[in-house]
Amino acid sequence: MIELGIIVAAVIFIWLYVGKRATETTTQPEEPVVEQEEVAVIDTEVAEATPEVESVEPTTEVVANEIAQECVAVSLVPQDSTLRRHYMQNLMANKENAGEQIPEDSALRRHFTQQLCAEVAATMADKPTDSTLKRHYDAQLSSAVADRLEALK
Repeated sequence: MIELGIIVAAVIFIWLYVGKRATETTTQPEEPVVEQEEVAVIDTEVAEATPEVESVEPTTEVVANEIAQECVAVSLVPQDSTLRRHYMQNLMANKENAGEQIPEDSALRRHFTQQLCAEVAATMADKPTDSTLKRHYDAQLSSAVADRLEALK
């Protein structure tokens, strides 16, 4: 019984779809074709600059029969408050240093500083095995990370 209902629904859908397409094709008005004019422009500067060339071919420019519309300055910032908020958030996300801001959440801040520490450690030499050299290495690493964090504020 369900199969019969599905088949009937499919036939009705196809009948409505085909009927809609047939009415769309018959009711569309034909738009008049705007013809374009060809205007020949001779480039006299090229002809004067190169006198040794015997023949200069004229260039053609296609001009439409449409009236030029004046350009109106449009504000890029939307007037609607929701759209303006989303636009400004998108600008901040696309900003160059937006990804380099220090997060406010404590867990995100900890992960951010660990990532910074890993980036700085990748540019430094390998971590030494001697205890005194390890202490100096860690001090230098923490100083470099602190400088980077200070530069981001």
